[in-house]
This record gives sequence, structure tokens and C-alpha cells, in this order.
Amino acid sequence: MKPIKNLNFINSMNNKTILKNIFKVSLGISLITPFFKNEPAQAFITACADTNTVADLSGEATPCYITPEMMKVTFYEIGFCTSDPLATGTFVDTTCSKTWDNASGFESDIGQQSYEDMIGTTYRIPNATYTHAYGIMNNSWSYKGQYKLTHSGGTTYYTNSTNGLVTTNSSEYGEWNDDISDMQGEETTGLCYDYSASTVGGDVTAVLANSSLQTATDSTSCNNATRVIGSVALTSSLTMDDTVKGYQLNWRISNMGIGISDNGNANNLPYDWYGGPFTPIFTLIK
Repeated sequence: MKPIKNLNFINSMNNKTILKNIFKVSLGISLITPFFKNEPAQAFITACADTNTVADLSGEATPCYITPEMMKVTFYEIGFCTSDPLATGTFVDTTCSKTWDNASGFESDIGQQSYEDMIGTTYRIPNATYTHAYGIMNNSWSYKGQYKLTHSGGTTYYTNSTNGLVTTNSSEYGEWNDDISDMQGEETTGLCYDYSASTVGGDVTAVLANSSLQTATDSTSCNNATRVIGSVALTSSLTMDDTVKGYQLNWRISNMGIGISDNGNANNLPYDWYGGPFTPIFTLIK
């Protein structure tokens, strides 16, 4: 498994002034599921067999998920809530407090295995017990990944920059951009604008929205969406009190950041890619 990416929000929590940027990102957080075009409903995100260990995808989930080498997402806001901000199917932040924002957006490659400063403004959130985390992101995510099967002496399948299909030509290995305008999941299967799935990092919900955070309601507003708003039910609630000096956020993307599918073809060989989820792990620093 690849290491976890840390995001340190060491806020001098007693200081109400905003702390300059500092969202240190290191690998592996599981925060908000990438909201993937045309993803079929499923109960859990299932990892693929280890690379170069199976001849085809006949025994794998459709899709199954691997760890991407690159996953670029632009973040605008991250925060905590005392209840699910997407419980009504639209974003209601009355029980939420933001902990970081950047109005212009900050692009982060959460697939990299190194620390980076996440430029923006951090805030001390009020003392309370928080059950959910949320994130506001762009709706165009970029991925790079590869997966090897043992057939024909070993065949590697790559992302490419042209479309979401696989390629076996290593010279075409490139960055796949997923323009998210159609999300399908457990929440309301068949609608383009909402998504729900269960992951090891908690149950994830998401909606498409415009820049004013108004939730999309039909195919036209889905196609014109510019934001993904995601919420995750924390596996352990977070209690803020006066003893807390800061908090650390980790992104979990291992075996879930990008999916690969045979699309039902008869030979069970890879056909296309799916955007996968990422979720958060928060640790309080006292």
C-alpha cells in the first residue's frame, strides 16, 4: 500500500486570526469521492487484484479500483459539520464550519507522495462534535494510472490524454481528464447530479453545483456545473475543545482513486477507466 498523504493544519488554534495557508498535504486521504461519469451503483469500492497477478478481470469487481499515480483536484473549501450538509440533496451549511478556503481554487495532486503547501486561508472551527466533513471542488479531475495483467507475457493498460479508454501503447500514456457532468450512485440512481457510495473511509455523498453552490437539477444544469460538493460521514466523530492546538488531515486514495473496467466485453480485458473516490482521516493535535 502506498503511504498516506498528510495535510497538517497546525493552526495556532487559540489565535482567531487566520493562519497563512498551511495545509500540508502528504499522501493517502480519503475525503470526498471522485465523482465519476457513468459509474454504476455499488455498495462498496472494491480494490483490484495486485497488478501483474491476474490474467484478466473476470474475477474482479466492475469496476475495480487501484491507486492512481496522479490525481489532480482543485479545492475551494473544506470544513466540518455536526450533521450531513447534503442530507436534503442540496448543500445546506447551517451546521458547518469551514476550516480552509481559497476563492480562486488550489489545485493539488493528491496522488503524489510528497508534502506540499496548500495555499489558502485556515480557520479555527468552534468547539463542537463534528460527524461529517465536506469539500467544495472543481468538476474536472485529472488522473494518471496503469494496471498490468499477466496475459500474453504481461500487458500493461494505461490512461491516455484523448479519452477515458485504456491504451496498451506506453507512448500514449498520459493524463486523463474526467469532466464530471454525470454522477450515478446508490443515492438516486439515474440522476446526473447526485452520488452516494460506501467506502472504507465512510459513506460518501456528492452533488454537482454551479459556482454559487446551487445544486444541479437536470441534464442542462449538470452540463453547466462547475463544482462538486462532497460530504463524508466520519468513521469517528471529531470533538473540538480548548485543548486542541491543531488538526491533521490525511487523504486516503490507495486502492480507490481510479477504477478500471472490462465494460462487459467477452474477453474480460480492460476497456475503460472510472474516476474513483478519496476520503479524509482527521487527527486532532493537543
